[in-house]
Amino acid sequence: MKIALVIFVCVAGTALLVLLVRSRIARNYAVTARDIPEVTSQLQRSGKNGHFAVLMFVPPGSSDGEPVNLQYSIEQGAVGLDWVLLGPRNIADQNRISEFASKAGYHFDEHEMNRVRYLRLTGSGISDFGARIIRELYQISPDTKLGMITEGFQWQPR
Repeated sequence: MKIALVIFVCVAGTALLVLLVRSRIARNYAVTARDIPEVTSQLQRSGKNGHFAVLMFVPPGSSDGEPVNLQYSIEQGAVGLDWVLLGPRNIADQNRISEFASKAGYHFDEHEMNRVRYLRLTGSGISDFGARIIRELYQISPDTKLGMITEGFQWQPR
C-alpha cells in the first residue's frame, strides 16, 4: 500500500510538472504577411499590457541564417510595432529599418525594458507597415509562411 501511494504521488507530480512546463512554452504558428492585420486585431482584443506576437523569418539570400524578429505588442494599452534589438539580424538592420520607416513617414522611438533596447512605433497603419517591411525591405512574398509565437492570446486563423 505504501509503495502504491509513493508511485501514485511520483506519477501525479511528474504529470503536474509536464503540464506546467508545456503551459509556458510559446505556441508556434505559421502566418503570412497578409495575416498581419488580423494578428494585430486579435492581439488588441486580448487587451493586456505585455501580450505580444513575434513574426520570425530568415531573409532570402541570408548567409548567416539569422532570423528577423518583427514584434507587435501591447504597451500602455496600445498595440505597437517593435524592432527588438536583441537578435543579431535586428541589431545589424537597425539603421536600415529606421531609414525605411522614415521614408514611409513613420518614426521609431527608442525604448528600453529589462535591459533590452527596442524601437517602437504606434498609430494607424502599423499592420500595413509591418507587411511592407516583409515585402519591400526583405523581398518576401506576401504568401510566404512565416513563423509566429504569441503570448497572451492564441492565434485563430480566419
